[in-house]
Amino acid sequence: MIHKIPFNKIPLLSQTALDFLYKPEKISEFIEEISVIENFEKVIANRKDVNRNVLVDELKKQNSNSHKNSKKNIELLLDNNTFTVTTGHQVCLFTGPLYSIYKIISTLNLAKKLKENYPDKNFVPVFWMATEDHDFEEINHIHLFGKTHIWETSQKGPVGRFSTKEMQPFLSELKEIIGSDLSKEAIGYYENSTTIAEAHNKLINHLFGEFGVVVLDADSKELKKEMIPVFKNELLNQQTFEVVEKQSEKLVSKGYKKQVTPREINLFYQEKGLRERIVFEDEQYKVLNTKLEFSETEILAKLTNYPEKFSPNVVMRPIYQEKILPNLAYIGGPGELAYWLQLKSGFELHNIDFPMLILRNSALLIKSNIKRKIDDLPFELFDYFQDNDELIKRYIDKVSEVDFEEEITEIEKIFELTKEKVGEIDFTLEKTVVAELKRAQNSFNKIQKKVVKAEKTNHSIALNRIEAVKDAFFPSNSFQERYDNILEYHEEYLIKNLINNLKSLEDNLTLMELK
Repeated sequence: MIHKIPFNKIPLLSQTALDFLYKPEKISEFIEEISVIENFEKVIANRKDVNRNVLVDELKKQNSNSHKNSKKNIELLLDNNTFTVTTGHQVCLFTGPLYSIYKIISTLNLAKKLKENYPDKNFVPVFWMATEDHDFEEINHIHLFGKTHIWETSQKGPVGRFSTKEMQPFLSELKEIIGSDLSKEAIGYYENSTTIAEAHNKLINHLFGEFGVVVLDADSKELKKEMIPVFKNELLNQQTFEVVEKQSEKLVSKGYKKQVTPREINLFYQEKGLRERIVFEDEQYKVLNTKLEFSETEILAKLTNYPEKFSPNVVMRPIYQEKILPNLAYIGGPGELAYWLQLKSGFELHNIDFPMLILRNSALLIKSNIKRKIDDLPFELFDYFQDNDELIKRYIDKVSEVDFEEEITEIEKIFELTKEKVGEIDFTLEKTVVAELKRAQNSFNKIQKKVVKAEKTNHSIALNRIEAVKDAFFPSNSFQERYDNILEYHEEYLIKNLINNLKSLEDNLTLMELK
């Protein structure tokens, strides 16, 4: 069974995301178009073309073993009437948190919806693998069945280039606790791949290739050749920092938080085992935490001959994406869209189209054992988004047979009459009566707390059920989709069921009961 809860009915999204959905006029100057299907007509008409031949050649190399439907979509990209819709994510182990799966599903569903509304055009869902990120702690673990499993390695630099040779002890540990067909296949992709990027590509293709999703690894010399003019401008003029910082300040002045901080140079220098920021100091281009430094002539020569050594940071990466793809929309989570709101002026600076921004779908998977507990409790599904203590208090209030409200009311009436009587004799005694009333109220409060404690003991089974449901929804105090992994939930038709039930451009949380 499927349940839908509007985002504005539960405390799940940031204020920025809620305004994006329900009050887009407040952020209109920071986006290109409001995210409704009708506005894609204008986006399509205004989209500048890209170097499709280079893009297709590179995608063919990267996806030589992909599903035939993905290969078909790659070929379609040679046609000027074909456009992409894109999402991206780090190369987290085994796809990482569930929401990375929901991002891809949101993207392929949007491509389908666009085809329905604009049948004379083609729309290709693209998954951008963020293989150049170097924050290994972001991707080195997987949460399964209440336990965190961590891959330890001393490798440095872009994580997509990490060798999988050292993973065997980690993979052996996982084999002991997971036994589904998907789990076995997923582990096999890591065992039979040379790099993390290669394994991730295989796994995404396994899950989504039949639906035409195309995987792109932007850590590519040929693709970065397209960015040489932009990277050159970044090195020499450092204008992105100024325009993005101004837009960020404007965003903050309207009450929103700044998610990313632009740099004077928004590029890293990367080689095997290295990805460090480029800075300009003392008339030299220096690579932080290394002895590498270049004159202007030297670094421009490097850029011309080895563009793959230059890696965009979080501010420049979206610009790179839109430079090489004929892209109409970017699908991201609340945090991602918040930082995209800082970037439009950077796109304008480089004369690159800014895509329509789309909030990804959000879902919550309910296992059958958790569903049984929910059925035994007197709450609606949206109630479980309340604070835990508040939920327990509500339960006790619902089932408690002891209520001192009438007694307290009667005592207050008695004290009020007493205060009037003694006031006629000596008005200073009124304070004594008020103090004694307060003491009596405190006594009843103490009794009430003891009663609640006793009720909790009497209803411990039900309260344990509440705790179990809350832990399933919010494992380790994090929302399920940001913590759990698909390998824990996989069943034969889960992906197809998610695709069928996560509706494009909707503003609901989807709760899906599993068998």
